Amino acid sequence: MSYHTQQNALALMVAITVLCSPLFSQKDSDTVKYIFDPVLVTGTTAKERETPVTFSNLNKGLIEQRYSMQDVPVLLSELPSMISYSDGGNGVGYNYVFLRGFDQRRLSIMVNGVPQNDPEDHNVYWIDFPDLLASSSNVQVQRGAGSAFYGPPAIGGSVNITTNPFTLRPYAKFEAMFGFQEYGDSSQSLPMTTKKLSASFNSGLIDDHYMFYGRIGKIRSNGYRIHSAIESGSYFLGMLRFDENVTTRVHLFGGPLNDQLVYTGLPKWTNGNKKLRRMNLSYWNLDSTGKNFGYTIIRRPQEIEGFNQPHYEILNEWKISETQKLHNTVFYYDSHGYFDYDGSWADASMLRVDSVHGFVPTPNIQSAIIRGGVDLVQWGWLPRYEWLHDRGELTIGGEYRHHHGSHWGKLQYAEGLPAGFDSDYRFYQYDGIKQMASLYVTENYKVQDEMTLMANVQFAYNEYSIRNEKFLNTSFNAPYYFVNPRLGLNYNVTEEWNTYVSFGYTSREPRLRNLYAAEDSYFGALPAFKADTTGGKTVYDFNAPIAKPEQLLNLELGAGYKTTTVQISGNVYWMEFTDELIKSGQVDIFGNPVYGNAPRTRHTGIELDGTIQPWDHFLISGNASLSSNYIVTFSTIDSVSGSRVYTTSLADNPIAGFPDVTANMRLTYQSEALTASFVAKYVGSFYTDNFRNSENRNDAYTVMNAEVLYVLPKIGDAVISLRAEVRNLMNTLYMQNGEGNSFFPAAERNYLTGISVQL
Repeated sequence: MSYHTQQNALALMVAITVLCSPLFSQKDSDTVKYIFDPVLVTGTTAKERETPVTFSNLNKGLIEQRYSMQDVPVLLSELPSMISYSDGGNGVGYNYVFLRGFDQRRLSIMVNGVPQNDPEDHNVYWIDFPDLLASSSNVQVQRGAGSAFYGPPAIGGSVNITTNPFTLRPYAKFEAMFGFQEYGDSSQSLPMTTKKLSASFNSGLIDDHYMFYGRIGKIRSNGYRIHSAIESGSYFLGMLRFDENVTTRVHLFGGPLNDQLVYTGLPKWTNGNKKLRRMNLSYWNLDSTGKNFGYTIIRRPQEIEGFNQPHYEILNEWKISETQKLHNTVFYYDSHGYFDYDGSWADASMLRVDSVHGFVPTPNIQSAIIRGGVDLVQWGWLPRYEWLHDRGELTIGGEYRHHHGSHWGKLQYAEGLPAGFDSDYRFYQYDGIKQMASLYVTENYKVQDEMTLMANVQFAYNEYSIRNEKFLNTSFNAPYYFVNPRLGLNYNVTEEWNTYVSFGYTSREPRLRNLYAAEDSYFGALPAFKADTTGGKTVYDFNAPIAKPEQLLNLELGAGYKTTTVQISGNVYWMEFTDELIKSGQVDIFGNPVYGNAPRTRHTGIELDGTIQPWDHFLISGNASLSSNYIVTFSTIDSVSGSRVYTTSLADNPIAGFPDVTANMRLTYQSEALTASFVAKYVGSFYTDNFRNSENRNDAYTVMNAEVLYVLPKIGDAVISLRAEVRNLMNTLYMQNGEGNSFFPAAERNYLTGISVQL
């Protein structure tokens, strides 16, 4: 991020804080009574035995117990109906999470209630805020339509991470962790290593008004697969101010990163070969037997990435009266980065370095490395008013978010470039803009003391724009308007039992790439709108995109039982989709799946989750999910021959990427000083395309881990903790995920040790 951008963002935050201070700060110099707990509650947080939605929580104690250095999706994968995978195989770098089989593009991901899904492609880049869990106090996952009233639509569910690292007691903390693995392939002399160093401090309460928190760190890994190393810094700086009726928080977090590209899967048969399963290829095909490589291209060492996305947040809560609160959140991101990838398959004319574009004669370009660059800015305002009345609570809120992304490509390296070639020449460039606004109203109404009715409705507006496209001059606006209602009822039958039912409808616009993959225009991508080709000229109707919005009807029915030693919950769900965007079985040049609308699909399932304490110090926790995910109506074009079009009906086929069975179990022994856990995860088989092709199926797997955390007796004021982990305890060789005939291997058995010292 540039110096001037940093200064502008900081100036914005300072200006808002200064402007708010005269309105909300105490007017006299008397000591302010500490009346606010530093707990941060967002507008999407569900409450146990009150909010009629299906959800799970990871509290601060569980996060501190289970988190070492793995990315967020790895930690979440132990929750009901959740799985994860990483491109590099070892849980550090590019990681992805799935909920009920829905990929993270269709989940609403938030940090402190601030949306994190990229507005253009809907993806979530966990790699941009490494070690965030070290500063987090709670993670709540809501399954289904949930109660996320704003932000990216929760098609499969939502994840809200709350960062609340402030404590009344001051401290300084230092952590060092080291992970290693000896490869089963004896020809590999260097083991996989992963390192984390971090330091944090907490000021405690200063002058009855302030708390400060800071953390900096670095994570390095050379990855499991070849050419999959990553180095990322991490930081989180926070300030919390208490006034008589107001709390204000200022957060800055993120982490610059540099990594090697690894996004292409491997043939399924490589799984059992400890050398081949680590390969990192940019392209491959198979011979006539399908059991051996026919042709491969090794990923070039110049294929790297660099990115930085600082997150600026101001969160303000004003207690207007005993029954009224006003919340305001302002955020700002300013992101810059690049990725360099192999372009040896592209010629001069494709790269627009030819006579048509002023390069005479056309050069003979070879061995190109293409740099794809992005410069992204997003900012927004999230206001929320809460009124606690005699029979419940009314919330009225809204959002406005603005996103502007500049995308471009240039030649970072190539042989045969003409003399005097401008190294900054961009052979594609365009701006992607998105405006997002919504209003919502929700009421949690107590029908009677033990019965709460939740009713809410959201009015949402999202508009894509393409502007300033170089060479092709494509320009359009694509607005979407949605009304999303939800209704639910929670009934606390006894002190131990509760039950709930909820019904929700939600819609989501397609990704910008579903409308026009402008970054691929140089090798033939065209706008995906209805077109008139009369007279040999193509005229697009930009009011008629081919990709349709997804629409979901979601019914949830659940019950829970809770005592001091037992906590069990279960639920069934029915998710009926119109125009769900499902995988076609194909991938683009970056390994991302290609999607298409299925007119009707259906997802049903049952989920069980529980924790039991059979004896003192022992806990047994676990969950299991059984589901059915299939296509009701959908046809795909296989080929065109003359005037005949061949289509295949996919009705009744299982949907790619959705395992029918998942289960987790954790056995824990916990005393004052020692916590030891044995963890087992089972993921059933699932297809990687929608054609019920037995070759394109990710096999079921079971993986086990062991974790130990030991707190030494105090040495003065120092609290020293030792951590040890063994991941993939049984050294199982398995594929985590797949796209079509490409599969992503998981790392073999690996180890982690660590120490933290808190003063």
